Amino acid sequence: MNSQDLLLDVKDLRIFFFTDEGVVKAVNGVDMKIHRGRTLCLVGESGCGKSVACRAFLNIIRSPGRIVTGEMKYYRQTGNGQQDVIDIAKLDPRGKQIRQIRGKEISMIFQEPMTSLSMMHTIGDQIMESVLLHNQVTKAEARRRAIEMLDRVGMPKPERIVDEYPFRLSGGMRQRAMIAMALSCNPSLLIADEPTTALDVTTQAQIVDLIRDLQQQLNMSVLYITHDLGVVAEVADDVAVMYLGKIVEFGDVETVFHHPKHPYTQALLRSIPKISREREELDPIQGMVPSPFRRPTGCQFHPRCTQAMEKCSQIEPRVTTVGENHTVQCLLYENL
Repeated sequence: MNSQDLLLDVKDLRIFFFTDEGVVKAVNGVDMKIHRGRTLCLVGESGCGKSVACRAFLNIIRSPGRIVTGEMKYYRQTGNGQQDVIDIAKLDPRGKQIRQIRGKEISMIFQEPMTSLSMMHTIGDQIMESVLLHNQVTKAEARRRAIEMLDRVGMPKPERIVDEYPFRLSGGMRQRAMIAMALSCNPSLLIADEPTTALDVTTQAQIVDLIRDLQQQLNMSVLYITHDLGVVAEVADDVAVMYLGKIVEFGDVETVFHHPKHPYTQALLRSIPKISREREELDPIQGMVPSPFRRPTGCQFHPRCTQAMEKCSQIEPRVTTVGENHTVQCLLYENL
């Protein structure tokens, strides 16, 4: 891929929360590349820092958290094949430049539509707010745009739903409304934070198909945050596996699923329930994600790792390239 294909280049991103109990290193040195028109899935257990890292791309980290170090270079197309490179990490969170990007060029579907949508305003008002903020249009034109987006995401009777309140809609309809709001300004990057959580299986499949169809229509990049490896297998081009604030393995979906290297990735894949004639017990990952106040030394996965060596508790692994576009942070591969 050439440099023109690169949309977002994240290097050594660190986000710490400074609390009375101590410093929580929620994101602790993340490197990530997102390319135009491709889908990257960010995978990991709850509490690994996935959502915090992606909220940084919009510069909406709430106090007491803040971006300590790192770069988030956004490659904005300016026409005539030219690019404008903006480091989002250096922008004022309340400044004009990030407000032009947030919601228009980089948009996000938040994890819980019931809490992310305002119960005091109609669906149409909330979509129109984004359209009016980023485009020089009248309220009537913004309303037509809202109805058009609701229709595009498959909402039944969008001309009526546009005046409904979120609490009158089902979970799947609220999720579609969130997608319509996120896509109302045709973003270059859509961040989907577990968009199928708490939905039934049929609705999950509809939402996944919907985002994929809209991605092709709008030629946008998509960053999925999920712990559902079934969704990853269906939609991903690239996969980043995250554990305790670090990307422990990165590669294309075929490589990561068929040739996983990191013991954590292997454990995640083993834990997927399998359909077979014989009854088989699930193979869960032993232990739990450690408390952020009691992070293990060395490799942070070693207390739960079945392949741990003595040096794993003392030495922090570096990023090792194990194949084309395939990296891993594990001491098993450093000598190779």
